Amino acid sequence: MTDHTRAGMRCRTVRFVRTVAGDLRKDTQGTIRYELDNLDRRLVLVEWDQGFTVPVFPHEIEVADSNQLRV
Repeated sequence: MTDHTRAGMRCRTVRFVRTVAGDLRKDTQGTIRYELDNLDRRLVLVEWDQGFTVPVFPHEIEVADSNQLRV
């Protein structure tokens, strides 16, 4: 099931995350596109400011209000 509740919200990584598209250092920022459940795991698809879009686990990011992140 796809969940668009937090679509458009900004987030940042809380730790180093290695992905198939490239590495995301701690505090890398991006925009949430949607969330989904896949094989009994929750994934968050994020469009990263580095120019690629990959899913991450919810515990790897922090969703922030507009006052917390730089645009």
